[in-house]
Amino acid sequence: MTSKTHVCLIQCDYPKDHSFIIKDIIFPPLGLEYLAANIGDLAEIKIFDNRFPEYNLKNLKKEFENFHPDIVGISVNFSNQIYHANAIAKIAKDFGAKVLMGGWHATAVPEDTLSFPWTDLVIRGEGESALRNLIIKGSPSDIKGISYKKNGKIIHNPDQELLDLNSSNPPARNYRPKFAKKYYNFFGVPVDSMETSRGCPYRCKFCNIHNFYHHKYRTRSIRQIIQDLNQINESVKLVYIIDDNFTAYRSHVIEVCNAIIKRNIKKAFMSTSRLDQVVKYPEIYELMAKAGFIFTFVGIESFSNKTLKSLNKQLELKQIRKGIKILHDLGFIIEGNIILGANYNDTKKDLESTLEIAKSLDIDIPTFSLLTPYPMTDLWDEVNEKGLLLSGIDWHKFNWNNPIIKYPHLSPEDLKYYLNKAYFEVRRFKNPLNKFVNILRARGLSFFISTFLTQGGIKSLIHFIKRIYPDFLK
Repeated sequence: MTSKTHVCLIQCDYPKDHSFIIKDIIFPPLGLEYLAANIGDLAEIKIFDNRFPEYNLKNLKKEFENFHPDIVGISVNFSNQIYHANAIAKIAKDFGAKVLMGGWHATAVPEDTLSFPWTDLVIRGEGESALRNLIIKGSPSDIKGISYKKNGKIIHNPDQELLDLNSSNPPARNYRPKFAKKYYNFFGVPVDSMETSRGCPYRCKFCNIHNFYHHKYRTRSIRQIIQDLNQINESVKLVYIIDDNFTAYRSHVIEVCNAIIKRNIKKAFMSTSRLDQVVKYPEIYELMAKAGFIFTFVGIESFSNKTLKSLNKQLELKQIRKGIKILHDLGFIIEGNIILGANYNDTKKDLESTLEIAKSLDIDIPTFSLLTPYPMTDLWDEVNEKGLLLSGIDWHKFNWNNPIIKYPHLSPEDLKYYLNKAYFEVRRFKNPLNKFVNILRARGLSFFISTFLTQGGIKSLIHFIKRIYPDFLK
């Protein structure tokens, strides 16, 4: 009997200065768990989350020594992960493994990714089919969606077709180590993730999701969504729907929410949203609130209509204000991101105005970033065509916090100053007690009793309050 291929799948860590990825927010590597679920019959599998100290570089070396991997797959979504990913790849090569990389960054710049000596292959786009075929065939030749090295040259096989989401297995959460539950959290609340769709029908200039998924938006069946949701541990009360744009198709949102309500699933959900959709279709968000959705991520990006139009955001300031009010009236907690320097012609006065407007809006958790031209975005193409990169490409700096673009009226020092000022002056949860009362008024006492006064619920609620507002319980 032929022994199974030994496959290690690794969630790569981030540089320590990557402030967007902090200990307060760590979600499970659901993408790797989908990969594992689709090769379980062919391979012995280990998933190592390199964000855990238990799986740092030193300990990964020990794990490789014990497991003897044939293939090591490393997820590289964000550009500034690539150097850390290469440190892992070097260790894997020392043990004779074939190293492949995947994710947004590797897909966007496969030749750059393969320029490092320790990487053998790149899977471009979705990995389920390509990885399975690679294990079966043993060679990347003729496998769609793979780029690889051969005789000193880089070969790019044709793109693969997008996966039929309903033909894939649910994510294999069983590969998580027991200690993982102490790390996966959202501001102290234990959290799990699930996926109901892939892709986004919009074309924001700074985002590469529409290109990554070839401008397609696909949904999973309700049967599969509920099957996946039932896998999640009962004690985990918060579920993050990781879809790129969960509310893109109203019919899909309605189906998901009605299924949750019909089955009396008592969990709190978080997802992405668009404020223009909130304003156009408030009834959808009423239904989401009824189903248990309580937290939403929104991309505000700018308060200038002209700038929003230039970013292909399809959003206006009046919709931002109205959308925030609608969500708050329904008892949602809002995290909203604002891009500083979203317009090339911004001045210090513009950034001061941005901060003043941000202070006036009741964004529960405001976040700020600098305009960053990630590969495979329209912004990347534009910045390169116009010669607006500050210096040569250093992926370490692609973290939303470092100035990357030349501005005629703003220096890199100006951008850093206003980014720090934004986080210092624009407070999150300005009045937590009022916020709690508003949510209670909108959702009713029964929501909190059924969701949080259960196994793990009270502990989760206390963790969240203490992490968001540490002086609240003193």
